[in-house]
Amino acid sequence: MANDTQKKSPRDADSEFVELFWKARFEHGLHKENFQAAAPSYEAVLEFAKKKKWKWAEQLVKASRDERCCRYDQAMAALDECEASVPDRHKGTVQFIRGAAHSGKAEVKEAIREYRMVVSDPRFGRPGIAWSNLGNALRKEGNLDEAISAYHKALETLKGSPTGSTWNNLGVALQAKGDVDGSIRAFREAIKDETYGVRSYALTNLGLSLAAKGRLDGAIEVYRKALKDPEFPAKGMTWNSLGVALQRKGKLKGAIKAFQTATEDKGYATPAKAWANLGQAYQASKKPKLAKAAFEKALAGGDPSDADHARARRALQLLESKLAPSSMSPDDRSRMVNPVAPAQTDQVEAFLQGAIDAAGQTQYEKYVSKPDSRRDNTLSVLRGWSSAVTLLEGSERRWRGGGYFLKWQGHGLVLDPGFDFLRNFHDAGYHGREISVVVVSHNHPDHNTDLKAIDDLLYELWTRRTDTREPYALLWDEDSSKATTFAVAKPEHRRAPIIFSLGLQDPIDLGRHAPKLPFRVTPFEARHGKEVPNAVGMVIELLNKNGATALRIGYTADTGYYDELPKHLGKCDLLIAHISQPSIDELKDASKLKEVHLGYRGTIRLIAKCKPKLTLIGEFWAGFADLRIALVKGVRLRSGVEPVLPAGLSMHVMLPSLEVECTRCGKASPFQAIKVAPCTDSFGSLGYVCPECMLS
Repeated sequence: MANDTQKKSPRDADSEFVELFWKARFEHGLHKENFQAAAPSYEAVLEFAKKKKWKWAEQLVKASRDERCCRYDQAMAALDECEASVPDRHKGTVQFIRGAAHSGKAEVKEAIREYRMVVSDPRFGRPGIAWSNLGNALRKEGNLDEAISAYHKALETLKGSPTGSTWNNLGVALQAKGDVDGSIRAFREAIKDETYGVRSYALTNLGLSLAAKGRLDGAIEVYRKALKDPEFPAKGMTWNSLGVALQRKGKLKGAIKAFQTATEDKGYATPAKAWANLGQAYQASKKPKLAKAAFEKALAGGDPSDADHARARRALQLLESKLAPSSMSPDDRSRMVNPVAPAQTDQVEAFLQGAIDAAGQTQYEKYVSKPDSRRDNTLSVLRGWSSAVTLLEGSERRWRGGGYFLKWQGHGLVLDPGFDFLRNFHDAGYHGREISVVVVSHNHPDHNTDLKAIDDLLYELWTRRTDTREPYALLWDEDSSKATTFAVAKPEHRRAPIIFSLGLQDPIDLGRHAPKLPFRVTPFEARHGKEVPNAVGMVIELLNKNGATALRIGYTADTGYYDELPKHLGKCDLLIAHISQPSIDELKDASKLKEVHLGYRGTIRLIAKCKPKLTLIGEFWAGFADLRIALVKGVRLRSGVEPVLPAGLSMHVMLPSLEVECTRCGKASPFQAIKVAPCTDSFGSLGYVCPECMLS
């Protein structure tokens, strides 16, 4: 029987060394450059190694100490000296320390190489920390997707252990990726970890994400909470961020005080940013002398090529010209007004060169650098009203047109991009990169006006692509194909178009036309008048990775009702039916039908026969009045089918669940639970409200 005096087995001794080693490493990290050799954990592991006569262990501990204390070259030298004698079971620790030293020296590729070896070593006892460090190195390299994956693996491995640092770093990566909502969730998880010694970093990062969502009060609250931490080493950064939020709220006095405090923090790494922001705040407060002094301070240090110096140079140029800008865009107001050209002829060329240099990027480059929407498996209704009534007002017109956008398994399908489609598309947060397919049903401007604009946009993205982007696919009716001439006749960015043929209505499997496109489109005849004899409706099947159909979406496009129509659409899960304006005749007499649109009675007949899981009614006409809710009520009552909703601008339907996103809280709810709220202004957007946002 074992007793207290019995010698420990090699396995027990090895485990004790590992425990002592990581305690010392944690202690080193707390003290860094101020580390004292007499620190207890360090002394304990060193004494243990000496008693065991493990020379390799002494050197390994010293290498760890040097790396944690930012003496990277000394750490590397110690590792080189002991690596040959380190037992195989501790090789992962050698690679881990070397990876950390490379990371400290900003040698990112070398760090990634070492960490990859560590996470593949099953004998390494701290895989969660290694995955987290690998994520940090990948993030520094700009490989955000793989970094995010590494952080998730770290969190899976670190269950039951402190995870605040990993959650914070995951939030930073998601923030950089453009997933602001995901970053907010991650930062909140980091803050929950009470063992995380620098939660104020996570609070500050949370504030940045909240500010990006426009939630300025929440951002200000968490910034102030971070600044209450007496141990927080990055207060300058937080004071600057607080100043930005206060200025956006119009609280200039508070913003000026915050920026001033940021500039006083000697540990703040980017003081030029705070000085430039302070200058802008003074400028907004009509204090040009103080603004000029602040901008000059911004230019006095740091990197002359960075954006903050460019802002300061622009501002000084404007102040010294003593001229005010004639107009400002929203982006200009949030950053800096455009400089006004000098009156003297001999200064114009210098002004032009300075303005181009200060801009840094073209508007195309700025657009390319924007993130994607992060939406997937969604049908977005980006269409308000039908016909040319959308042309009757100016840029802030009430009657927006548009189309539909399907995002499925990472691929986007544009359906009938009419007037205002791209405007609605960008307002919804989508990016042109997300468009893989464009489908046009017939040659009417409220269904294809923005087709050429989309083609131009995708051409510009193609010429500036930095990835393995595929050309987009185009499916269209014969009338549109004959009437449309693109600016680029033989492009690389567009595949050879597929023309719908009414004589051949076989399914078109887009995966055969363009690899990886998970859509199958089956066209059918649409009876929409003699001027568009080749108009089509269609069934769009969303395909799983194995090629099976996950959901069938029926789209009537614009057509009068005819007896074969329900046969084409009878097996659809989701039906998009275009109603247009009902005629007085059909409202009085149930036997009357409109000729070139479904109208009231045609829509009722179609839905009653098809009985899809959910019907969206679209193509409302604004020529007389806003009848959307009343029409849908009538359709429900007359058809006997309850799951019918009006399709309104910025309605988002989750696929394949058919849940609808609440326009108030953003959560998805079953379509049966959604209540449709009337618009708050004439012909405006409808609201789709979940039960949690309703007072019962």
